[in-house]
Amino acid sequence: MSPKPAHAAAPVMEVFASFQGEGLYVGQPQVFLRLAGCPLRCRWCDTPGSWATRMDGQARIEAPEGTLREDRVASPFQAALWVAGVEPGEPRTVSVTGGEPLMWPDFILGLRSMVAPRRLHLETAGAHPEALARVLDRVDHVSLDLKLPADMGDPVELTAAEGEPAPIDEAAPVTAEDWRMARRRCLDLLQDRDACAKVVVTADRDPRDYDELFEDVARRAADLPVFIAPVTPVGDCAAPSFDHLVEVVEHARELDLDVRVLPQVHRAMGIA
Repeated sequence: MSPKPAHAAAPVMEVFASFQGEGLYVGQPQVFLRLAGCPLRCRWCDTPGSWATRMDGQARIEAPEGTLREDRVASPFQAALWVAGVEPGEPRTVSVTGGEPLMWPDFILGLRSMVAPRRLHLETAGAHPEALARVLDRVDHVSLDLKLPADMGDPVELTAAEGEPAPIDEAAPVTAEDWRMARRRCLDLLQDRDACAKVVVTADRDPRDYDELFEDVARRAADLPVFIAPVTPVGDCAAPSFDHLVEVVEHARELDLDVRVLPQVHRAMGIA
């Protein structure tokens, strides 16, 4: 068999087995495959170490027999071997996270057949709708972040040296209008799909600030479950009060959305 083309490879940060801590499949045993590289700068990002690709770095593989270190740049075939190697028992759903996995759509497309018959889930910030459209029919579930433009710093687009896997050239949103267009396109794509949305809520945002997100869901993907995630405190981002959350939730319920409050369960459990 000929090797995978270079464009299908991607920088893998880590592969490990744990329990899903967010969204529609919370609590489910899964294998997490974290890809490096993200142009976004969310003010409450909890994995800033995933922003840079660092192609010369190493992937951390948490196998039952101990932690392994491997070359970071991997083909879908190699990544599938790592997935099988970290499973403590029966095959698990594979959740591709980041970073921003949609930087590497060819890798995701190649991974689909390699991990079958496992389910393949995608976690994305919702900033790259054209990349999402490319992979959508090859993943079984999408967890989509809905972000306030005010919570986003200026993006830093990824680059690649000659001979390295190249990320997509779809630019990240910059302005509030860019974010609005990307969000609406992603929601259109997720109509009638196995998917959910996540909205991170912080103490310093007015509860009404989130209305634009909820209104877009109501208009474009009204059946999409929306998970309100009180921020895990980081930097200058503080968790909202109970009353603050109630107000945010009631605004979503006024639009007849399927809304639920769910903090990061994995953080509460003290696990990855």
